[in-house]
Order: sequence, then C-alpha cells, then structure tokens
Amino acid sequence: MLTADENAQLTRVGPGTLMGDLMRQYWIPVVLSSELPAGGRVKRVRILGEDLVAFRAPSGRVGLLGEFCSHRRASLYFGRNEEPGLRCVYHGWQYEPGGRCIDMPNERPESSFQDKVTHPAYPCAEGGGVVWAYMGPASPPPGLPDLEWTEVPEDQRFVSKFWQDCNYLQALEGGVDPAHISFLHGILDARDDGLRRALDQAAAGFGFAAQLERAPHIEVADTETGLLIGARREAPAGQYYWRVTRYLVPFHSMPPPEVGSDPVIHSHVWIPIDDDHLVNWCISYHPTRALTADEVAQFRAGSSIHVMDYAPETSEAYGDIRPIQSRANDYLADWEAQRIRKFFGVPGVGSQDKAITESQGNYDRSLERLGRADIGIIRVRKCLLDAAIALRTRRVPPPALDPAGYRVRPAALLLPKEASWVDAVLKTAATG
Repeated sequence: MLTADENAQLTRVGPGTLMGDLMRQYWIPVVLSSELPAGGRVKRVRILGEDLVAFRAPSGRVGLLGEFCSHRRASLYFGRNEEPGLRCVYHGWQYEPGGRCIDMPNERPESSFQDKVTHPAYPCAEGGGVVWAYMGPASPPPGLPDLEWTEVPEDQRFVSKFWQDCNYLQALEGGVDPAHISFLHGILDARDDGLRRALDQAAAGFGFAAQLERAPHIEVADTETGLLIGARREAPAGQYYWRVTRYLVPFHSMPPPEVGSDPVIHSHVWIPIDDDHLVNWCISYHPTRALTADEVAQFRAGSSIHVMDYAPETSEAYGDIRPIQSRANDYLADWEAQRIRKFFGVPGVGSQDKAITESQGNYDRSLERLGRADIGIIRVRKCLLDAAIALRTRRVPPPALDPAGYRVRPAALLLPKEASWVDAVLKTAATG
C-alpha cells in the first residue's frame, strides 16, 4: 500500500504538483478534430485542473486558450471565432491561437497596451483524428507520439471518449489489471464463462483450447517507455499462453489483443480533468485493414471498451460525453442477471469498469491491502512516482518522450515454458 503522502503525490495533477508537472511533459489528447469545425463553436475543456477553451479559427488553425479573458476574466466560451483569433464579447479583446493579444478595440489607437498582454495558450497539433496539446515547458515541444493508431487510415480506427467520475489513477489501474477480468466481466456458470470462451477462441489460432485460470501468474518487466505486464496461463505440450498488457508512461495503456485470427487492437489514454475526474479515451484499430461495418456498429453500441450512450448534452466541459449509466441510477444494473447469470449485473464491459472504479469514491490507497496479483498496479505506481520525483529533484527527462518509443503493441503469445516472454514480446510486438 501507499502512504497518504504518496497517494496525494500520485493523484493530484494541478499546476505545480508532482504528477501535474510530469504529465505536462507529454502531448495530451484534447478533442476529436471533427469536434472543431473551422470558424465554429468554441468548446470548453478542462485538463490537469486548468479551465480551457478549444476552437478552430476560420483559417483552420486550432487554438487552446485559458477560458477566462486576461482583461476582466469573462469566459471566452462565448467568444467570437473570427480570423485570426478568438474575440472576447465583453470588451472585444482578441487573441490569436498562440495567446498573443492582437486587438484591443476598447483602448485608444495610440495605446500599445495590447503588445504587453499574452494570454495563457498551449500549442496544438493533430494526429489520428485527434487534437493534441502540449502543456509543458519545452520549446519546441517533443514530437507527437508515433502511436500506431494515429498513423493508420481513418477507416482502420475507431476513437471514442467518455467522462468518468473518479481520479485518473483508479481508471488506469483497472486498465492494467489482468486479475479482474474473469470476475468483473465474467458470468456465473463456469461451463459458459466469458473468459473461457475468449481464451478458447484466442487460443484456437494456436491449435489448442486454453484452460481457464482465474488467477493467472503475473510478471512485470521494465521497458524504456514503461512496463510490460504479462499474465501467464498453462497450455499443452510444455507451453505457456501469455497475454501481455503495455503501459506507457504516464497515461497510455494497451490491453492484450482481441480474440480470433485477425484481431482488432485496443488502447486507452487516461487523461486527468482534475484531481477527481478523467476523460477515458478509447481506441480500437486494425493495423492492416479497414474495420468492418459490424465492428464499428458494435463499438458505437458500447461493446468492448467503448461507452457511447451519453446523457443529454450540456455546455459544461465534457457535458457531451457523460454516460447515461451513473452512480445515480446504479449504472442500470440488472440485479436479476447478477443473481443468476453474471458476476456483475451492469451491462457493457466499459461500463462495468467505469462503475466499479467510480464505486471506490475518493480512493485512499493507504487503506488498501495488496497481494501478489496486484504486482502490475504496484509497478505502475512506482513507475509514475519515480519519473515524477526524478524530474522534480534532479531534472531527469521522463521516459517515453521520444515519439518512436510509442511504436509498440500489446501481445498474446504461445511460448515454450523455458522461453523468455519479454524477449518474445519485444521481438514481435513492435510496429516499426
């Protein structure tokens, strides 16, 4: 378990905090590119405790500005999206996407005051159909991460996101935890267990039927960019079946591949809104082919990691991606199904994860009791703390700043028992 101080260091993300400073070293997804039409409406966002507005000027340039005007703190959410920048409707001050004040129509023509005002702004770039922002000190910023899903054609990826009512770390820890799968997402009849079916289908490509092990042996290995978290199960003929999750510092994770001979690959980006909420970015993609209409329809319907049944839209930050399933309605749990068929009655895998991590409330990790199955979570926490402390105390550059370090995949492998699973993953799960 962590101390109360370590828990606070890991979960507080505002400006000047240990973890906030670490996360500001990396490119952060803000909105889908499609959400910002040229000259269109401004969107409120909140990232790492900062209230911001995103917009696309009529010329097509994207901007991310502090929400409140530098003049009298009026909200730029109501700003006029003009060329070449956003204009406050209170007194007409206008800011170009880089934050420079370019017009002060309420000042006399001879005034030079506008030359002295620079509004909070962050550089933006686009990749994979997503607008990314860099909120750190480096100038110029590092390159955008070479994540495979950002580089495939548009018809080969599906990207969604949803708001979660919990700290980013609670959600991330669920995403790298291979021990919860057969419980939270399982069903009661072991003869028809969801994980057994999934493992059998996945293993069919290897020519065997996997034996369900509810408590797989878990190992963790360091990489230059984060961790490999391997869950090992028995397989025939002196072999092991390894399912390997990727964790990339500080907020990317990639669960093991989908089942079948032509798997879709999934990924998450766990972005803190503030100390108590996050945006869960969910990506499904195929490296070499277009997603089928059936696959896309299933994702839109909320299958797999996606949650897309949203409550009525509001103009608040992320008011358009707040799921209908919430604590207030028990996440639409089917209690009869939980009694007789399912281990957990909430419908949808992504919604099950959301419900159970939100149920932890304001999670005090100093009160938990961790076992051997939690080694991946323990190592993720250590990874984050070590990187943040090294940056703060010794100015050591954090890991995974090199764009090429993101050219990786998760893995599902059948290996001889004496083989090194780490070597096999590093050899077979790179993308370029």
